[in-house]
This record gives sequence, C-alpha cells and structure tokens, in this order.
Amino acid sequence: MPRAGRPASPLITRRAAADAALSLIDSGGLDGLSLQAVARVLGVSAPSLYHHFRDKEELLTQVARCFLEEIGHQQERWSDDWETRTIELSLATRRVALRHPNAAPLALRFFPRKLMLPAYERSLVDCPYPPQFHAVILEAVEKFTYGSALFAAAAEAHHTPAMPPVDEAHFPYLASAIAAAPASDEDLHVEALRALLDGFRVRYGPRQR
Repeated sequence: MPRAGRPASPLITRRAAADAALSLIDSGGLDGLSLQAVARVLGVSAPSLYHHFRDKEELLTQVARCFLEEIGHQQERWSDDWETRTIELSLATRRVALRHPNAAPLALRFFPRKLMLPAYERSLVDCPYPPQFHAVILEAVEKFTYGSALFAAAAEAHHTPAMPPVDEAHFPYLASAIAAAPASDEDLHVEALRALLDGFRVRYGPRQR
C-alpha cells in the first residue's frame, strides 16, 4: 500500500515529459519550448523535471527518441519483402515528419543512432545484396529518407510550398518536369526511392547473362 500523502505512481515520467514537450513544439515551435512550459503542462514545478533531465538538451534528446519510436508504430505489421518494407519505413518517416514539422529537425540534431542499431540489423538480415554493399545501401536509403522528409517538414513548418511557382517562360525544362511529375509529393517521394532501389538492383544484383 502506498504511503499516505504520496501518489501511487510518479507524477512525472521521462516519456510523459517528452510527450508534453513534443506537443508544445508542435503548437509553438522549438523556440518557445522550456522546462518551465513543460512543467506547466504536466502540472508540476519546474525543478521537479531536473530529477529526470539535466537540462533542455537532454529533454530534446528524449523527444527525438519519441519521434523515432512513432515511426516504428506506424504499422502493426511490416512487409516481409525487403524492398516493400524499405518503402514502407521511408514513407512512415516522411509522414511522422509532416505530422511534427516543427520537431522534425530534432531527428538529426539529436539523432539517437544507438536506438537505431536494432532497426539497421533487421534491415540487413534479408537484404538481397552481398554484405560488402550493405553499408552503402544503409547510407543511401537513410540519407534519402531523412533528407526528403526534412525538406518536406521544413516547407510545412514555414507554410511554404515544397517548390515555388515556376515561370515557364524562364524555366521551360523545370516547368515541364513539374507538370509531368507524379500527382502528389508523397508519390514523388516513393518514385524517387524506387529509382534508388532499382539502381541497387542494377549495380549490386546478379549480373545479367
């Protein structure tokens, strides 16, 4: 039985504080975030948070961790096919970044690479290419995914289009490319990733006889 005068469970957990911080970032951006603001949301005193986080930087690291965990929870089941699963994970990353555009830069600034090690390992278990190419494949897919997702999130955060209006008279080739592009930005993301995956197949797959 808990002692009189003490709550049965802690009023603050690292996860609850990170969730509160993420909500504040979503609504007001990174500049307005403070431990005091998080404490107000949780209904506790600011000094209480220092029992869980040394400073704001450590809190933001936990927010980045929550961001990445949200990506992993986008689907109950991921495809058994390596290429399809790679596309699913890339799309999940983009969708989470667009859901939290103000917080998306934290995924790079406080990237918890140690947290990603199991995901890297799983992605290589059934990778269809020889091991000497795995590091290159990880590098290419990860950098494409986060680069694309963060560019999209930045546009969303600043309420600007991913591509500004293009004057056909001055930029005829670019205007033509945009007109012929996939219908949505998400479709464009998938098609670009498919082109990258096709490149792996050509460069690293079995030689055509």
